[in-house]
Amino acid sequence: MPAAVTGLEVELIVHATEDPEKALAAIMSILPGEARERVKFKSKELKGHHGNPIRLLRARVRDRALAAAIFRHVFSRLPKPDRERLLRWELRRRVSGGSLYLRLDKQWAFLGQVRLCQADPIWMKFSFSSSRLEDIREACEEACQAP
Repeated sequence: MPAAVTGLEVELIVHATEDPEKALAAIMSILPGEARERVKFKSKELKGHHGNPIRLLRARVRDRALAAAIFRHVFSRLPKPDRERLLRWELRRRVSGGSLYLRLDKQWAFLGQVRLCQADPIWMKFSFSSSRLEDIREACEEACQAP
């Protein structure tokens, strides 16, 4: 039986050379329409490794239905090669303690596209009702079928 999504955390680092409003717009562009008004980001000023100013944008979604809707939306919008790579080879290392960790490409998000990446990502942590890898795999496979 597929695991149910129980929550979501989203984080994004905005570098000094980036416009915070555009970075927030990039995140919002990959969320489903109904979530854009409901997901509220908090901003925190930090210093980078070399003392450069950076901003951390963070949101937590505790509403299970909303978190599940975001999961289905984001996962179903991943390009087929990204979904296949994630399900076939990367899922085991992206799941820990009942959570699935995704790194989404910030630059593609500016264009409204959802793509996996490694560097300078939008970080998403989806929490699930089960910590079993196969239950989370089933939830991912179901999300692939989402309209």
